[in-house]
Amino acid sequence: MARLGAAYGAVQEAVGAGACDEVYLDSPGWPAVVAAAARLAQVLVANDHAALSSLHDAGHRRPPGIGPVDGF
Repeated sequence: MARLGAAYGAVQEAVGAGACDEVYLDSPGWPAVVAAAARLAQVLVANDHAALSSLHDAGHRRPPGIGPVDGF
């Protein structure tokens, strides 16, 4: 979160808080924002998978009354 905030803050400081979306996206610092967001997304997904795996290993399954989901 801190890296994403820092990258976004740097772009916002460079282009101005009131800039339109296109100006943000065209900023030379925008790839750093995208990279930080992508890394954060990876961390969040990995944490979710680890938590779900721990719940599964502890014997937790779908809530009672919830049937199978198509395609899974």
